[in-house]
Amino acid sequence: MEDPSETLDVLEILSRQRWLIIFLCLCGLTAGIAYALYAPVWYETNATVLINQKSAGLGGDSTGQSIVDEDILANHIELIQSRMIVGEALEQNSLVSLPSIVEQLDETKPQFDAVDYVIEQLSIVKGGEGSAKTARSLSVTFTHTEPDDAQIILTAVMKRYEQFIIAQVEQLMGRANEMVNEAKQEVESELLAAEQEHLQSRQNAPLFFQGEGSSNVYQERYRRLQEELLDIDIQESTVRTRLTRVEDTLKEMDDSGDAFDHLDKLALIDSESLERLGVFAGLQSNAADTAEFKAAMPAKMEEARTQITHLLQLNSEKQRLSSVFGPAHPKVQELESEITLVKQFLQDNQDLTSPTSAFGESALTPEGLLKAYVGFLQHDLAALAERRKELTFLASDAETKAKDLIEYELTDMILQKKIARQEALFDGIVQQLRELDTASGLSGYLYEFLEVPRMGVKSWPKLPLCALGGLMLGLFGGLFVAVANDVRDGRFRSSAELDEAIGLLSLGRVGKLNSVKQGVTGLIATELSPDAEAFRLGRTVLLPDIRSGKIRTIGFTSPMQGDGKSTVASNFAVSFSQIGLRVLLIDADLRRPSAHRFFSVGREEGLCDILNDRTPFADAIKETRADNVWVIPAGSSSSTPAELLQSSKFDEILRMASTQFDLVLVDLPPVLAVSDPVVVMPRLDSGILVVRVANVRRDEVINTIRRIESAGGQFAGCMLNAFGAGKKFDGGGGYHGYYKSDYTRPTNAGSKPARSGSLNGFSAAPAEAPVNGKAH
Repeated sequence: MEDPSETLDVLEILSRQRWLIIFLCLCGLTAGIAYALYAPVWYETNATVLINQKSAGLGGDSTGQSIVDEDILANHIELIQSRMIVGEALEQNSLVSLPSIVEQLDETKPQFDAVDYVIEQLSIVKGGEGSAKTARSLSVTFTHTEPDDAQIILTAVMKRYEQFIIAQVEQLMGRANEMVNEAKQEVESELLAAEQEHLQSRQNAPLFFQGEGSSNVYQERYRRLQEELLDIDIQESTVRTRLTRVEDTLKEMDDSGDAFDHLDKLALIDSESLERLGVFAGLQSNAADTAEFKAAMPAKMEEARTQITHLLQLNSEKQRLSSVFGPAHPKVQELESEITLVKQFLQDNQDLTSPTSAFGESALTPEGLLKAYVGFLQHDLAALAERRKELTFLASDAETKAKDLIEYELTDMILQKKIARQEALFDGIVQQLRELDTASGLSGYLYEFLEVPRMGVKSWPKLPLCALGGLMLGLFGGLFVAVANDVRDGRFRSSAELDEAIGLLSLGRVGKLNSVKQGVTGLIATELSPDAEAFRLGRTVLLPDIRSGKIRTIGFTSPMQGDGKSTVASNFAVSFSQIGLRVLLIDADLRRPSAHRFFSVGREEGLCDILNDRTPFADAIKETRADNVWVIPAGSSSSTPAELLQSSKFDEILRMASTQFDLVLVDLPPVLAVSDPVVVMPRLDSGILVVRVANVRRDEVINTIRRIESAGGQFAGCMLNAFGAGKKFDGGGGYHGYYKSDYTRPTNAGSKPARSGSLNGFSAAPAEAPVNGKAH
């Protein structure tokens, strides 16, 4: 049979081992209190020092102080608790042989001296408490057995630390003064050189430079020239566009001979050019204004000229309005109608309006006017190109001069900043020289004692802390011991755990078995109680196999002595007899027989005598005071019980008993004590294992089952003896409620529950029908 894996139930362990845990907690609490009352008393004294670093004041800090970093504080901690400072402090104040220190030295460790002891008891912590946790301060604590001596020792250490800092500063002051004077002279000479360089630079400054904040006139001139060049680009682009359009129009006019259609093309001429063309036309008109011409031309010729001039004006206005409002505008449409009327008039008077007829070969035509306009445009392009060339030269000159002026401005600004830095450096060195005049101000670190050592106060032992520590130590020790003890304990802790471990059918459990000294009256199977009901439960479980004849012989055994197997066997005999079965109980425990005592019969002429052929089988069967129960006692003692039980004679006894009785119960010795059960159990139909969980361990029960099964025997079930095992193995269980109710009450007020029967108070309960169809 395999041993199932187990898991630890912490709450169950604490419940089972609670008294052990409580005991160890009390022991720990007592030890803690005793330690607090009788342990040596230690006292501590404290000193607090605030540390700031001294600076030259050149960084803009008027106080000349700066906050130190963590590394500086660490260096001071190492300095205070160094062997040099502590040793010199003890020697200067003659504290090396202080009695309270000598008492703490171990003679077996000569290398551990007074200095080592003081360093060991020194504790230095950075920062303060609460909101001052990040303060650049050191809290120095010294712990000692004497309060006065603790104050003296810590005071000596802190004074020596202060003396060391001052000595280091004074040692470095001479060299520091020389270095500062040298730096002053060097900075002063550099300042004079920078001022002289700035003076020469201002003497060579350009005429237009007026100092810091002055404007750059060349930049303004360069900006204006660039704007004018942009205008030239726009004008040149406009003229080129017009020139291209007019040249294209002239090519079209060459292909058309209609002079009146050519008049429309005059709309390409801009208004400014029209004025210039008007002057040009006037010159020609003046040439024709002679007496002969006036006499030759009639009045209609003047009218025609007027109409042509009007037509030119209308075309020009139309061109202007179309570019502004678009060709669909009403005014543009109106001009278009008027131009059409003028054209019609000129068409009707073509002979009068012909320039050739009026002026001859020298008359101006629309084509001639456009060609003259082309000449004007080409002249304009040439003028614009000439202006561009001039402006480009002027802009380049202004750009060069503007850059030179800007470069000088930057140089002047750099020189001024250089002078300012030299002046600041010079002022800082002068201030440092003033500070160096006083020796008290010449320290690398500004330290201030915020708290001086005072008489030591008690720090250890503290009763509440020691008591709590002892209690916690006892608690953890108790938990450890409890778990270890529970794991080491192999006993069963519940009936479910027993059932899971052995894998046998549970026939019932009893929590109370009377003493064998009470005889047959001590058997509880006939009672109305939870323990008696356990036997009835086992009887009910086994009864189907007994009635079918599958089980006729049952052996009772247990792992160890004192488990109650004989008591259980006797009670089962009475329980089976209550349903009319003829039951024979054979006491096969030849070493420690007890069946005859339970049924109050004599021990002589028993099983041992039958096996030795001294008594016939029929003479060894003894009738008891219980109905249908007979007993074969152990008989005479024997020195070889295992050999007797292993003989074929015992098989014959079992065969005869099975023939004469309905059920044969055999009381066997404990399995782990002797080998008798291993010899007998394979020859029986089945067996019942009696386990008293208060005494037996898990491995003992498992080994018992393994021995029987390996020999060929088998168990029908397990009977649990829970006497003394606690609430988890309470034999009553849920039966108590029933057996304290109407089931045990008398049928009338004056009667009592009947226990008397045919054999001194034992009566058979007709619970089940008799076996084999007949009553006994």
